[in-house]
Amino acid sequence: MTVSSKSINPMLIEKPWGYYTDIYRPHDKKVVFKKIVVDPGEQLSEQYHKKRMEFWYIVGGEGVITIDNFDLFVSEGCHVVIQPNEKHMVKNTGVIPLEIYETQAGQCDEKDIVRLSDIYGRSNE
Repeated sequence: MTVSSKSINPMLIEKPWGYYTDIYRPHDKKVVFKKIVVDPGEQLSEQYHKKRMEFWYIVGGEGVITIDNFDLFVSEGCHVVIQPNEKHMVKNTGVIPLEIYETQAGQCDEKDIVRLSDIYGRSNE
């Protein structure tokens, strides 16, 4: 299968915790590949997704990933799989940015985020 440049929309999205960059996001959104960078001391919201699973691979930094109230201490080389409806969050506990490559599979839509808690005051935007 050939992927045309029309099917990819690379972009950097700034967030209060750092940023993410879409590396591959085709129009059908059945699979998405992105890089997530969490600044030291920052964290993503506690959330879950109804229609997609995620695979996270840590390429730098260290932190804590919480999945269904179970804490995993992670650093370079660690990976986790997050199934649909599993509550999850990540916090950078180190002094350098926490870098994560994320692969999503299923119905990959940024609107499929159910926030349970968020230190930045965001709701389900």
